[in-house]
Amino acid sequence: MNESYKASKLPLPSGVIDYSYFVEELIDATAKLEVYKEKIHDSKLGSEWFMPTLQQKEALASSAIEGTQATLDGVLTYQTEEKTNDQNLNEVLNYHYATTLGYRILAREKFTDDFFYEMHIALMRGNVRKPELIGKYRVKQNYIGKNDPVHTITFIPPAAEEVHELMANLIEYMNNPNDSYRPLVRTAIIHAQFETIHPFMDGNGRVGRMLIPMYLFYKKQIDLPCFFISEALEHDKHKYYTLLTNIRTNNDWNEWIKFFLETVAKQCDKYIMIISEINNLYEKHLSLAMEKSNSPNIVQVITSLYKCPVTTVKQLSNMLKMPTATLNRFLNILLENKILYTNGKQRNRTFYYYDLLGIIRN
Repeated sequence: MNESYKASKLPLPSGVIDYSYFVEELIDATAKLEVYKEKIHDSKLGSEWFMPTLQQKEALASSAIEGTQATLDGVLTYQTEEKTNDQNLNEVLNYHYATTLGYRILAREKFTDDFFYEMHIALMRGNVRKPELIGKYRVKQNYIGKNDPVHTITFIPPAAEEVHELMANLIEYMNNPNDSYRPLVRTAIIHAQFETIHPFMDGNGRVGRMLIPMYLFYKKQIDLPCFFISEALEHDKHKYYTLLTNIRTNNDWNEWIKFFLETVAKQCDKYIMIISEINNLYEKHLSLAMEKSNSPNIVQVITSLYKCPVTTVKQLSNMLKMPTATLNRFLNILLENKILYTNGKQRNRTFYYYDLLGIIRN
């Protein structure tokens, strides 16, 4: 393999996709995505409180596909500090930051080159990997697999001089598609095409996975930045990579789309269960806390734990604008009733909401 790939433009030619091959998976994924959306809307705990923690879980899973070594507990713990020099943790935090930025942009604008540049800058801030070019499409050939005598190159993306034209075509397709495919099917096409173009020197996998929920949000298939699929892809990453390769070598779009839809349904099932468990935990601990304190302010403290299940007095005080003395009184009540646990320090204690962590870790 020594020649760059000649990528086709979108839309796909007529006859390439056979809906009968994955129609059952499409019906299943579409229905479960609707159930998931309703589950979020019906939650007694506002989604703005538990979504940031679930987004961190997504950031961790997407980064893990690229070999980043970090844990959810580690990410949440480092969020209580002002900064960290741990490159793995910074990569995960950058992914979360880039995703949040992307949703803010798409709430008011369409997809553009600048959108992709901003995503890449946010993902690479702090020089976590030091690619040759940040916030711009590549100007030289890149490779999937290492280009040396010891390793095998598995794919050579299109030549650098073709990238701008291919991205212009992809962006036009995202903003103004002229085919009749359902949004979930089109999302699978867009992700695969972006990964084939591989427009950056580094970070393509993560940016491409960000596009999945972002495109669904842009097309109003989801109402919140709350569709997480990287965890399921990470579990099946060898199949994921193989099916993307089969598109390029055999034009096999149907098998990839079927797998993508199965993954959507699988992950919807998991997050429907997680949100149900979060709702039950919230109601249980809110009721217990209110029995132990007659102050309505304890409700704010309980609620804040769903955004920061690993936290400090300083972090909560800044978030809630609550005096530290008052906050400490409430936190001690939660400690006494085994809702929270601490690292045992007398000063600068870290608090752990282990019941919530237990729900979202796996």
